[in-house]
Amino acid sequence: MSPFHTSDGVGFRVRAIGPGDAERERDFIRRMSPQSRYLRFMHHVGEPDDKMIGELVNVDHHRNEALVAVIGKGADERIIGVARYSATSADECEFAVTVADDWQCRGVGTTLVPLLFERAAQEGFRVIFGTVLADNARMIELAEWLGLTVEPPRPGETTVRAWRLLANPAAKDSR
Repeated sequence: MSPFHTSDGVGFRVRAIGPGDAERERDFIRRMSPQSRYLRFMHHVGEPDDKMIGELVNVDHHRNEALVAVIGKGADERIIGVARYSATSADECEFAVTVADDWQCRGVGTTLVPLLFERAAQEGFRVIFGTVLADNARMIELAEWLGLTVEPPRPGETTVRAWRLLANPAAKDSR
């Protein structure tokens, strides 16, 4: 995909993840602070094992997709952000986004997520949603900025659901 720029002018690229990204994905998770890991996975995550990495990089690009923001080239390429969705039914999918700590609040997430939503719509999904820790103010703010409806937490729940309808690409073509 085309090159993009952070809010402070640093260039990065966005592309689909693949099996060849296993070590990049492992390094990305290792570099995350314990707080960022907890906010993304909603539990404490230690050293990512081969099974976890395999599940994260082996996606079918239809029912499951992951887009990565990368800097560098070749052996020096590094993942700085990941946005992914996973089908929960024929027309709904759940999404998550994670940006490396030193790249947060620079526009990486706000670039990745709309591209992911567009991809999900192209694959026929009508609804996309995320499950967010209720105290993850930064992600809730991003969800609202992206036009998602953030439902209030249910009594006793520590998460909220943020969702929105996806544009139907076929409807755009019929104009």
